[in-house]
Amino acid sequence: MKSVLIEQLARTRLLRLVLPCLWLAGFTFPAAKLSAQSPAAGVAAKPRVELSDSARKSSVAPAASWSRNGPTAAPPPNAPPGATPAASPPPGSADPATAAGFRHEFVRNQTALGVGIYAPAFATTVASDGLAWAASYLLGAGGSFVAAAEISRQLSITDPMYHLATGAPIRGAIAGSILAALLDADVKGTASAVLFSSVGATASALWLGQKMNDGEAAATLFGSDLLALGAYGAATAAGLENNVGTNRTRLSLALGGMIAGAPLGHAYAALASYHVSRGDLTALAAAGGVGMLAGLTAIAGGDRPDRQVAAALTIGGLAGVFVGDRLLVKRYDHTESEGRLLALGGLAGGLMGGGVALVARGDDTRLNALSGALVTAGAAGGIILSQRYLLPKADGGLRLGALKVNPMGVVAAATGMRGAYTLGSMSF
Repeated sequence: MKSVLIEQLARTRLLRLVLPCLWLAGFTFPAAKLSAQSPAAGVAAKPRVELSDSARKSSVAPAASWSRNGPTAAPPPNAPPGATPAASPPPGSADPATAAGFRHEFVRNQTALGVGIYAPAFATTVASDGLAWAASYLLGAGGSFVAAAEISRQLSITDPMYHLATGAPIRGAIAGSILAALLDADVKGTASAVLFSSVGATASALWLGQKMNDGEAAATLFGSDLLALGAYGAATAAGLENNVGTNRTRLSLALGGMIAGAPLGHAYAALASYHVSRGDLTALAAAGGVGMLAGLTAIAGGDRPDRQVAAALTIGGLAGVFVGDRLLVKRYDHTESEGRLLALGGLAGGLMGGGVALVARGDDTRLNALSGALVTAGAAGGIILSQRYLLPKADGGLRLGALKVNPMGVVAAATGMRGAYTLGSMSF
Protein backbone atom coordinates (compact mmCIF):
# COMPACT_ATOMS: atom_id res chain seq x y z
CA MET A 1 0.00 0.00 0.00
CA LYS A 2 2.82 2.38 0.86
CA SER A 3 4.60 1.69 -2.43
CA VAL A 4 1.40 2.42 -4.38
CA LEU A 5 0.98 5.77 -2.63
CA ILE A 6 4.60 6.70 -3.30
CA GLU A 7 4.21 5.79 -6.95
CA GLN A 8 1.03 7.89 -7.29
CA LEU A 9 2.72 10.84 -5.58
CA ALA A 10 5.69 10.61 -7.93
CA ARG A 11 3.40 10.49 -10.94
CA THR A 12 1.48 13.55 -9.71
CA ARG A 13 4.64 15.58 -9.22
CA LEU A 14 5.98 14.45 -12.57
CA LEU A 15 2.70 15.40 -14.22
CA ARG A 16 2.80 18.88 -12.69
CA LEU A 17 6.35 19.33 -13.96
CA VAL A 18 5.81 17.97 -17.46
CA LEU A 19 2.51 19.69 -18.30
CA PRO A 20 3.80 23.27 -17.89
CA CYS A 21 6.75 22.46 -20.12
CA LEU A 22 4.41 20.97 -22.74
CA TRP A 23 2.17 24.05 -22.53
CA LEU A 24 5.05 26.46 -23.11
CA ALA A 25 6.40 24.32 -25.93
CA GLY A 26 2.97 24.13 -27.56
CA PHE A 27 2.61 27.91 -27.36
CA THR A 28 5.98 28.72 -28.91
CA PHE A 29 6.38 25.88 -31.43
CA PRO A 30 3.61 26.80 -33.94
CA ALA A 31 4.77 30.39 -34.30
CA ALA A 32 8.49 29.57 -34.29
CA LYS A 33 8.01 27.34 -37.34
CA LEU A 34 6.21 29.98 -39.39
CA SER A 35 7.82 30.92 -42.68
CA ALA A 36 9.34 34.32 -43.39
CA GLN A 37 6.93 37.03 -44.43
CA SER A 38 7.84 37.39 -48.07
CA PRO A 39 5.65 36.86 -51.15
CA ALA A 40 6.15 33.75 -53.21
CA ALA A 41 8.52 33.87 -56.14
CA GLY A 42 6.95 35.43 -59.18
CA VAL A 43 3.86 36.59 -57.27
CA ALA A 44 3.40 40.32 -56.73
CA ALA A 45 2.35 41.38 -53.28
CA LYS A 46 -1.13 42.87 -52.92
CA PRO A 47 -0.98 46.68 -52.80
CA ARG A 48 -1.71 48.09 -49.41
CA VAL A 49 -3.24 51.48 -48.76
CA GLU A 50 -1.57 52.93 -45.68
CA LEU A 51 -4.31 54.74 -43.78
CA SER A 52 -3.68 53.76 -40.18
CA ASP A 53 -2.60 56.30 -37.62
CA SER A 54 0.62 54.40 -37.00
CA ALA A 55 1.54 54.76 -40.69
CA ARG A 56 0.91 58.48 -40.56
CA LYS A 57 3.18 58.84 -37.55
CA SER A 58 6.10 57.17 -39.33
CA SER A 59 6.63 60.07 -41.75
CA VAL A 60 10.27 60.66 -40.77
CA ALA A 61 12.65 58.68 -42.97
CA PRO A 62 14.90 56.20 -41.08
CA ALA A 63 18.62 56.56 -41.06
CA ALA A 64 19.01 53.33 -43.00
CA SER A 65 17.35 52.68 -46.35
CA TRP A 66 16.14 49.41 -47.85
CA SER A 67 17.35 47.50 -50.86
CA ARG A 68 16.32 44.16 -52.30
CA ASN A 69 18.84 42.36 -50.09
CA GLY A 70 17.72 44.07 -46.88
CA PRO A 71 18.61 47.25 -45.01
CA THR A 72 21.58 49.22 -46.26
CA ALA A 73 23.18 52.40 -44.99
CA ALA A 74 21.88 55.61 -46.53
CA PRO A 75 24.44 57.47 -48.75
CA PRO A 76 26.01 60.55 -47.17
CA PRO A 77 24.70 63.98 -48.19
CA ASN A 78 27.85 64.80 -50.15
CA ALA A 79 27.87 61.54 -52.10
CA PRO A 80 29.55 61.61 -55.54
CA PRO A 81 27.31 62.02 -58.60
CA GLY A 82 27.80 58.39 -59.63
CA ALA A 83 26.47 56.95 -56.39
CA THR A 84 23.32 54.87 -56.81
CA PRO A 85 20.68 55.32 -54.10
CA ALA A 86 19.20 52.25 -52.47
CA ALA A 87 15.98 50.86 -53.86
CA SER A 88 12.67 51.61 -52.18
CA PRO A 89 11.39 49.07 -49.65
CA PRO A 90 9.46 46.07 -50.97
CA PRO A 91 5.66 46.26 -50.76
CA GLY A 92 5.51 43.97 -47.73
CA SER A 93 8.31 45.63 -45.77
CA ALA A 94 7.66 47.76 -42.71
CA ASP A 95 9.52 50.64 -41.20
CA PRO A 96 11.91 49.16 -38.58
CA ALA A 97 10.72 51.67 -35.98
CA THR A 98 7.06 50.85 -36.70
CA ALA A 99 7.74 47.10 -36.64
CA ALA A 100 9.45 47.47 -33.25
CA GLY A 101 6.39 49.29 -31.95
CA PHE A 102 4.10 46.44 -33.04
CA ARG A 103 6.48 43.98 -31.42
CA HIS A 104 6.29 45.77 -28.07
CA GLU A 105 2.51 46.07 -28.25
CA PHE A 106 2.23 42.41 -29.20
CA VAL A 107 4.23 41.32 -26.15
CA ARG A 108 2.20 43.63 -23.91
CA ASN A 109 -1.16 42.38 -25.15
CA GLN A 110 -0.14 38.73 -25.08
CA THR A 111 0.97 39.14 -21.49
CA ALA A 112 -2.41 40.64 -20.63
CA LEU A 113 -4.14 37.76 -22.42
CA GLY A 114 -1.96 35.35 -20.47
CA VAL A 115 -3.00 36.89 -17.17
CA GLY A 116 -6.69 36.92 -18.11
CA ILE A 117 -7.17 33.80 -20.30
CA TYR A 118 -4.15 31.52 -20.78
CA ALA A 119 -2.99 31.28 -17.18
CA PRO A 120 -6.40 30.69 -15.50
CA ALA A 121 -7.34 28.05 -18.07
CA PHE A 122 -3.94 26.38 -17.74
CA ALA A 123 -4.07 26.34 -13.94
CA THR A 124 -7.61 24.94 -13.87
CA THR A 125 -6.61 22.23 -16.34
CA VAL A 126 -3.57 20.87 -14.49
CA ALA A 127 -4.17 21.73 -10.81
CA SER A 128 -6.24 19.83 -8.26
CA ASP A 129 -5.82 22.00 -5.14
CA GLY A 130 -5.45 25.66 -4.28
CA LEU A 131 -1.67 25.73 -3.89
CA ALA A 132 -1.06 23.91 -7.16
CA TRP A 133 -3.55 26.21 -8.90
CA ALA A 134 -1.77 29.34 -7.67
CA ALA A 135 1.63 27.98 -8.68
CA SER A 136 0.35 26.96 -12.13
CA TYR A 137 -1.31 30.35 -12.61
CA LEU A 138 1.87 32.25 -11.82
CA LEU A 139 3.83 29.97 -14.14
CA GLY A 140 1.36 30.48 -16.97
CA ALA A 141 1.15 34.26 -16.50
CA GLY A 142 4.92 34.67 -16.49
CA GLY A 143 5.39 32.15 -19.26
CA SER A 144 3.05 34.13 -21.52
CA PHE A 145 5.45 37.06 -21.46
CA VAL A 146 8.47 34.83 -22.14
CA ALA A 147 6.72 33.00 -24.99
CA ALA A 148 5.46 36.24 -26.58
CA ALA A 149 8.90 37.84 -26.37
CA GLU A 150 10.50 34.81 -28.02
CA ILE A 151 7.87 34.73 -30.77
CA SER A 152 8.38 38.42 -31.49
CA ARG A 153 12.13 37.80 -31.70
CA GLN A 154 11.66 35.01 -34.24
CA LEU A 155 9.01 36.82 -36.31
CA SER A 156 8.64 40.35 -37.59
CA ILE A 157 5.31 41.38 -36.07
CA THR A 158 3.29 43.48 -38.50
CA ASP A 159 0.22 45.59 -37.86
CA PRO A 160 -2.25 42.94 -39.15
CA MET A 161 -0.53 40.19 -37.15
CA TYR A 162 -0.61 42.28 -33.98
CA HIS A 163 -4.31 43.15 -34.20
CA LEU A 164 -5.37 39.69 -35.33
CA ALA A 165 -3.39 37.96 -32.57
CA THR A 166 -5.01 40.28 -30.02
CA GLY A 167 -8.62 39.69 -31.03
CA ALA A 168 -8.49 36.05 -32.13
CA PRO A 169 -7.64 34.52 -28.69
CA ILE A 170 -10.68 36.17 -27.10
CA ARG A 171 -12.96 34.71 -29.74
CA GLY A 172 -11.14 31.39 -29.47
CA ALA A 173 -11.82 31.29 -25.73
CA ILE A 174 -15.52 31.96 -26.36
CA ALA A 175 -15.62 29.24 -29.01
CA GLY A 176 -13.92 26.80 -26.61
CA SER A 177 -16.43 27.50 -23.86
CA ILE A 178 -19.33 26.99 -26.29
CA LEU A 179 -17.84 23.69 -27.45
CA ALA A 180 -17.41 22.55 -23.84
CA ALA A 181 -21.04 23.43 -23.11
CA LEU A 182 -22.19 21.38 -26.11
CA LEU A 183 -20.16 18.39 -24.86
CA ASP A 184 -21.35 18.75 -21.22
CA ALA A 185 -17.73 19.02 -20.09
CA ASP A 186 -16.78 19.52 -16.45
CA VAL A 187 -14.70 22.41 -15.12
CA LYS A 188 -11.37 20.90 -16.18
CA GLY A 189 -12.74 20.00 -19.60
CA THR A 190 -14.04 23.53 -20.13
CA ALA A 191 -10.70 25.00 -19.06
CA SER A 192 -8.84 22.68 -21.46
CA ALA A 193 -11.10 23.67 -24.35
CA VAL A 194 -10.62 27.37 -23.58
CA LEU A 195 -6.84 26.96 -23.29
CA PHE A 196 -6.26 25.07 -26.51
CA SER A 197 -8.74 27.09 -28.57
CA SER A 198 -7.31 30.44 -27.44
CA VAL A 199 -3.68 29.40 -27.91
CA GLY A 200 -4.54 27.81 -31.25
CA ALA A 201 -6.29 31.00 -32.33
CA THR A 202 -3.17 32.99 -31.47
CA ALA A 203 -0.92 30.71 -33.51
CA SER A 204 -3.36 30.78 -36.44
CA ALA A 205 -3.53 34.58 -36.29
CA LEU A 206 0.25 34.88 -36.46
CA TRP A 207 0.38 32.53 -39.42
CA LEU A 208 -2.54 33.93 -41.42
CA GLY A 209 -1.83 37.56 -40.56
CA GLN A 210 1.44 37.50 -42.49
CA LYS A 211 -0.43 37.67 -45.81
CA MET A 212 -3.11 40.17 -44.76
CA ASN A 213 -3.33 43.93 -44.74
CA ASP A 214 -4.93 46.01 -41.99
CA GLY A 215 -8.44 45.91 -43.38
CA GLU A 216 -8.38 42.16 -44.05
CA ALA A 217 -7.28 41.38 -40.50
CA ALA A 218 -10.01 43.59 -39.03
CA ALA A 219 -12.61 42.18 -41.42
CA THR A 220 -11.70 38.65 -40.34
CA LEU A 221 -12.63 39.45 -36.75
CA PHE A 222 -15.66 41.51 -37.78
CA GLY A 223 -17.00 38.71 -39.98
CA SER A 224 -16.65 36.18 -37.16
CA ASP A 225 -18.58 38.41 -34.76
CA LEU A 226 -21.27 39.36 -37.26
CA LEU A 227 -22.06 35.84 -38.43
CA ALA A 228 -22.00 34.42 -34.90
CA LEU A 229 -24.43 37.04 -33.59
CA GLY A 230 -26.58 36.75 -36.71
CA ALA A 231 -26.81 32.96 -36.41
CA TYR A 232 -27.62 33.17 -32.70
CA GLY A 233 -30.30 35.81 -33.30
CA ALA A 234 -31.83 33.91 -36.21
CA ALA A 235 -31.94 30.68 -34.17
CA THR A 236 -33.61 32.50 -31.28
CA ALA A 237 -36.12 34.06 -33.65
CA ALA A 238 -36.89 30.57 -34.98
CA GLY A 239 -37.75 29.39 -31.46
CA LEU A 240 -34.66 27.26 -30.76
CA GLU A 241 -34.58 28.09 -27.07
CA ASN A 242 -37.39 26.17 -25.42
CA ASN A 243 -35.53 23.08 -24.22
CA VAL A 244 -32.07 21.59 -23.92
CA GLY A 245 -32.04 20.10 -27.41
CA THR A 246 -33.05 23.27 -29.23
CA ASN A 247 -30.68 25.36 -27.12
CA ARG A 248 -27.82 23.08 -28.18
CA THR A 249 -28.80 23.66 -31.77
CA ARG A 250 -28.71 27.41 -31.22
CA LEU A 251 -25.24 27.23 -29.67
CA SER A 252 -24.04 25.00 -32.50
CA LEU A 253 -25.25 27.51 -35.08
CA ALA A 254 -23.54 30.35 -33.22
CA LEU A 255 -20.27 28.37 -33.06
CA GLY A 256 -20.50 27.53 -36.75
CA GLY A 257 -21.15 31.16 -37.58
CA MET A 258 -18.12 32.25 -35.55
CA ILE A 259 -15.88 29.79 -37.40
CA ALA A 260 -17.29 30.38 -40.88
CA GLY A 261 -17.52 34.14 -40.48
CA ALA A 262 -13.76 34.62 -40.20
CA PRO A 263 -12.86 33.51 -43.76
CA LEU A 264 -15.96 35.20 -45.13
CA GLY A 265 -14.97 38.49 -43.54
CA HIS A 266 -11.47 38.18 -44.97
CA ALA A 267 -12.93 37.46 -48.42
CA TYR A 268 -15.13 40.56 -48.14
CA ALA A 269 -12.16 42.85 -47.57
CA ALA A 270 -9.91 41.06 -50.08
CA LEU A 271 -12.36 40.78 -52.99
CA ALA A 272 -14.39 43.99 -52.65
CA SER A 273 -13.96 46.47 -55.51
CA TYR A 274 -13.30 49.23 -52.93
CA HIS A 275 -10.75 49.48 -50.15
CA VAL A 276 -11.80 48.37 -46.66
CA SER A 277 -9.80 49.86 -43.79
CA ARG A 278 -9.92 49.13 -40.08
CA GLY A 279 -11.71 52.42 -39.44
CA ASP A 280 -14.30 51.49 -42.07
CA LEU A 281 -15.22 48.40 -40.06
CA THR A 282 -15.60 50.44 -36.88
CA ALA A 283 -17.96 52.73 -38.77
CA LEU A 284 -19.74 49.65 -40.10
CA ALA A 285 -20.27 48.37 -36.56
CA ALA A 286 -21.74 51.76 -35.58
CA ALA A 287 -24.14 51.58 -38.53
CA GLY A 288 -25.17 48.09 -37.44
CA GLY A 289 -25.93 49.42 -33.97
CA VAL A 290 -28.21 52.08 -35.44
CA GLY A 291 -29.97 49.37 -37.42
CA MET A 292 -30.57 47.38 -34.24
CA LEU A 293 -32.10 50.46 -32.61
CA ALA A 294 -34.36 50.87 -35.62
CA GLY A 295 -35.43 47.24 -35.32
CA LEU A 296 -36.37 47.70 -31.66
CA THR A 297 -38.28 50.86 -32.57
CA ALA A 298 -40.34 48.90 -35.09
CA ILE A 299 -41.67 46.56 -32.38
CA ALA A 300 -41.76 49.06 -29.51
CA GLY A 301 -44.88 49.18 -27.37
CA GLY A 302 -46.21 46.35 -25.23
CA ASP A 303 -44.58 43.14 -24.09
CA ARG A 304 -42.88 41.32 -26.93
CA PRO A 305 -41.69 37.69 -26.81
CA ASP A 306 -38.00 36.91 -27.12
CA ARG A 307 -38.49 35.61 -30.64
CA GLN A 308 -39.76 38.97 -31.90
CA VAL A 309 -37.03 40.89 -30.11
CA ALA A 310 -34.34 38.61 -31.55
CA ALA A 311 -35.82 38.91 -35.05
CA ALA A 312 -35.97 42.71 -34.82
CA LEU A 313 -32.38 42.97 -33.59
CA THR A 314 -31.04 40.55 -36.21
CA ILE A 315 -32.86 42.01 -39.20
CA GLY A 316 -32.21 45.59 -38.12
CA GLY A 317 -28.52 44.96 -37.44
CA LEU A 318 -27.93 43.26 -40.79
CA ALA A 319 -29.81 46.04 -42.58
CA GLY A 320 -27.70 48.65 -40.79
CA VAL A 321 -24.50 46.86 -41.82
CA PHE A 322 -25.65 46.79 -45.45
CA VAL A 323 -26.51 50.49 -45.47
CA GLY A 324 -23.25 51.34 -43.72
CA ASP A 325 -21.29 49.40 -46.33
CA ARG A 326 -22.98 51.30 -49.16
CA LEU A 327 -22.79 54.78 -47.65
CA LEU A 328 -19.67 54.72 -45.45
CA VAL A 329 -17.28 51.95 -46.46
CA LYS A 330 -17.68 52.07 -50.23
CA ARG A 331 -17.37 55.85 -50.49
CA TYR A 332 -14.75 56.70 -47.87
CA ASP A 333 -11.59 55.44 -46.23
CA HIS A 334 -11.72 56.02 -42.47
CA THR A 335 -8.63 55.83 -40.33
CA GLU A 336 -8.80 54.02 -37.02
CA SER A 337 -9.29 57.20 -35.01
CA GLU A 338 -11.92 58.47 -37.46
CA GLY A 339 -13.86 55.24 -37.09
CA ARG A 340 -13.79 55.51 -33.30
CA LEU A 341 -14.93 59.15 -33.41
CA LEU A 342 -17.72 58.17 -35.79
CA ALA A 343 -18.95 55.51 -33.36
CA LEU A 344 -18.60 57.98 -30.49
CA GLY A 345 -20.68 60.51 -32.41
CA GLY A 346 -23.41 57.92 -32.87
CA LEU A 347 -23.36 57.13 -29.15
CA ALA A 348 -23.53 60.83 -28.25
CA GLY A 349 -26.43 61.39 -30.65
CA GLY A 350 -28.30 58.42 -29.22
CA LEU A 351 -27.86 59.72 -25.68
CA MET A 352 -29.17 63.12 -26.73
CA GLY A 353 -32.16 61.49 -28.37
CA GLY A 354 -32.81 59.52 -25.19
CA GLY A 355 -32.68 62.72 -23.17
CA VAL A 356 -35.24 64.36 -25.43
CA ALA A 357 -37.44 61.25 -25.15
CA LEU A 358 -37.35 61.38 -21.34
CA VAL A 359 -38.36 65.04 -21.33
CA ALA A 360 -41.18 64.41 -23.80
CA ARG A 361 -42.59 61.37 -21.99
CA GLY A 362 -42.35 62.58 -18.40
CA ASP A 363 -42.96 59.79 -15.88
CA ASP A 364 -43.57 57.10 -18.48
CA THR A 365 -40.40 54.95 -18.50
CA ARG A 366 -41.57 52.28 -20.94
CA LEU A 367 -40.07 52.04 -24.40
CA ASN A 368 -42.51 53.16 -27.06
CA ALA A 369 -42.25 54.02 -30.72
CA LEU A 370 -41.67 57.72 -30.09
CA SER A 371 -38.77 57.26 -27.69
CA GLY A 372 -37.22 54.57 -29.89
CA ALA A 373 -37.49 56.81 -32.94
CA LEU A 374 -35.86 59.70 -31.08
CA VAL A 375 -32.95 57.56 -29.93
CA THR A 376 -32.49 56.02 -33.39
CA ALA A 377 -32.68 59.39 -35.12
CA GLY A 378 -30.20 60.85 -32.64
CA ALA A 379 -27.71 58.03 -33.21
CA ALA A 380 -28.02 58.29 -36.99
CA GLY A 381 -27.73 62.08 -36.84
CA GLY A 382 -24.62 61.79 -34.65
CA ILE A 383 -22.95 59.57 -37.25
CA ILE A 384 -23.91 61.93 -40.07
CA LEU A 385 -22.61 65.00 -38.24
CA SER A 386 -19.40 63.21 -37.28
CA GLN A 387 -18.91 62.20 -40.89
CA ARG A 388 -19.26 65.81 -42.01
CA TYR A 389 -16.95 66.98 -39.25
CA LEU A 390 -14.20 64.45 -39.95
CA LEU A 391 -14.28 64.72 -43.76
CA PRO A 392 -12.52 61.36 -44.34
CA LYS A 393 -10.66 60.70 -47.55
CA ALA A 394 -12.50 59.31 -50.53
CA ASP A 395 -12.15 55.61 -51.08
CA GLY A 396 -8.74 54.79 -52.52
CA GLY A 397 -9.46 51.33 -53.85
CA LEU A 398 -9.91 50.26 -57.46
CA ARG A 399 -13.47 50.34 -58.70
CA LEU A 400 -15.06 48.25 -61.36
CA GLY A 401 -15.64 49.93 -64.71
CA ALA A 402 -18.96 51.42 -65.68
CA LEU A 403 -20.56 50.30 -68.95
CA LYS A 404 -22.29 52.98 -71.05
CA VAL A 405 -24.43 51.86 -73.98
CA ASN A 406 -24.97 54.03 -77.10
CA PRO A 407 -28.67 53.56 -78.06
CA MET A 408 -28.19 54.88 -81.60
CA GLY A 409 -25.39 52.42 -82.22
CA VAL A 410 -27.52 49.54 -80.97
CA VAL A 411 -30.38 50.57 -83.25
CA ALA A 412 -28.02 50.86 -86.23
CA ALA A 413 -26.60 47.40 -85.55
CA ALA A 414 -30.08 45.89 -85.18
CA THR A 415 -31.30 47.37 -88.50
CA GLY A 416 -28.18 46.31 -90.39
CA MET A 417 -27.07 49.86 -91.23
CA ARG A 418 -23.64 49.98 -92.83
CA GLY A 419 -20.90 52.18 -91.38
CA ALA A 420 -18.77 52.65 -88.27
CA TYR A 421 -20.58 53.45 -85.03
CA THR A 422 -20.07 52.92 -81.30
CA LEU A 423 -22.14 50.36 -79.44
CA GLY A 424 -20.90 51.31 -75.96
CA SER A 425 -17.94 52.23 -73.83
CA MET A 426 -16.37 50.99 -70.63
CA SER A 427 -14.90 53.55 -68.23
CA PHE A 428 -12.55 52.71 -65.36
